[in-house]
Amino acid sequence: MTALTLSPAGARDRSIEARRAARVAKFKRERRIIDSLNRGVSVAEIAAREDVTEKSMRAIVREILARRMPEPPAEFVALQLSRLNEALLVAYGAMSGANLRAVDRVVRIVRELDRYHGFSATERRSRRKAPRLKARAQPPSRSRRRRPTAWQWCRNGLK
Repeated sequence: MTALTLSPAGARDRSIEARRAARVAKFKRERRIIDSLNRGVSVAEIAAREDVTEKSMRAIVREILARRMPEPPAEFVALQLSRLNEALLVAYGAMSGANLRAVDRVVRIVRELDRYHGFSATERRSRRKAPRLKARAQPPSRSRRRRPTAWQWCRNGLK
């Protein structure tokens, strides 16, 4: 019985250009995978397109998502603030005189932005109340009342 000797793998090109080309190829592959996932393509179909097994593709997707996962909490807060700012721009664009639902959305988004920036309704309520002006004890004098307009005179019959 003769022992089969495997030929050594070809030496890899370690030049800067080859490494750069490999990084670009990996980036393009990851971009294709992420775009396919975002469009709702199954992992099995992506694996067939990329000519790898489904198990390998699941590992690749897991690794890609792990690298892209924001570090909590600072990066997550920045991501949420960015999302809320985009939503606020859309809600402002939808606001018009007749679209009261958009106004409600703007108020809700601003409330969430306030919460992420450290302001909340409970803080505002718990602050010491500012002194208010006292109500007038008596109604204003007759001299300060406004005179009726010409239209009011005509309507009331010129009294």
